[in-house]
Amino acid sequence: MGKNKRKRSHAKHVFVQKKYRDALFRRIFNERSVLLELYNALNQTDYDDADELIFYTIDDVIYLGYKNDVSFIVRGTLNLYEHQSTLNPNMPIRGLIYFGKQYESYIKQNNLNIYGKKLLSLPFPQFVIFYNGVEPLENDKDYMELHLSDAFVCSGSNHLTTDVASRQPVVTTDMPVSDIVVPDSATQNTFSAIGTRPCLECTARVYNINYGHNQELMARCRTLEEYSILIGRISSNVKNGIPLEPAADAAVQECIRDGILKDFLTKHRSEVVGMLLEEFDMDEYIKMERRDSYADGHEDGLAMGLAEGLAEGLAEGKRLEQLHIIHNMFQENIPAQSCAKLLDKDVAFISKVYSLCQAHPDWSDEDLYNSLKEN
Repeated sequence: MGKNKRKRSHAKHVFVQKKYRDALFRRIFNERSVLLELYNALNQTDYDDADELIFYTIDDVIYLGYKNDVSFIVRGTLNLYEHQSTLNPNMPIRGLIYFGKQYESYIKQNNLNIYGKKLLSLPFPQFVIFYNGVEPLENDKDYMELHLSDAFVCSGSNHLTTDVASRQPVVTTDMPVSDIVVPDSATQNTFSAIGTRPCLECTARVYNINYGHNQELMARCRTLEEYSILIGRISSNVKNGIPLEPAADAAVQECIRDGILKDFLTKHRSEVVGMLLEEFDMDEYIKMERRDSYADGHEDGLAMGLAEGLAEGLAEGKRLEQLHIIHNMFQENIPAQSCAKLLDKDVAFISKVYSLCQAHPDWSDEDLYNSLKEN
């Protein structure tokens, strides 16, 4: 069966466990010594003076309520570390905006003259994403790259400015962010037709931090490994049918018992569990999913029903819309009873759809629709 064709909408909004995980990641790595440990692990360095690290976080850059996780300067590098539980192909676009704001701030704070004749010295940018979503990266790899240039469209044509097909995301077991190829000046000054290459690029380096992935990186940063273990245990509890709050609390207790993030969790146990409930916005989730899925489901259902009439096509579109929302809620580990209550649907029907989703994880919304239609 084909893959879920509408998973692109999962990358548009941050809800439920996504917000919880992001906040927890920020909280854990918002301490200089811990953040420096992570930086050293990524770059294979051994800096030991945490006071050299200067936080450089800018809040609410793109839209209300969204904050980048951790941004800082150390040893001449400007680093933006993001945590994501949904792989978002637009991260390079957001990175471009973030870095633009950060460099603007840096220039002002240091009274640099961008109109002068002397070339300014700016910190070297690094954009890293730590991913631990349910959906695996391509081929379940540990690492990939996202490029801003993949979003650009040539003027007067329908093709991208870059050859996306020939430039697949870079995949490796564990690739340090310091492993960068910088073209020499001769290459940079070689003439090229102006319309064939973009003047902007931003590369987001994505590391899979689900437990069991990037083991070399985890071995170099014990805090990151323990964070991965904690989130893995919470996810496992939820998948076993435990409601979210007791699932998180049980995982926290287990980790404290096993010495995993023990000091942090012992000190902030109630906060860690409370983060999930405080930021759980199901009403907003449903509203956004309805808005995004209606157009897709309506269009697909209309296309499917053209042969049999417009009315049937519209009905199929509405059913696909509902299945898309249910499918998403299953992937977010939302219990069937909660899903039925929120959508005002029969719990038996929701449970049937959940059973199909669990038995056929690679099914698309259309596959679910066809199976239910046959029965």
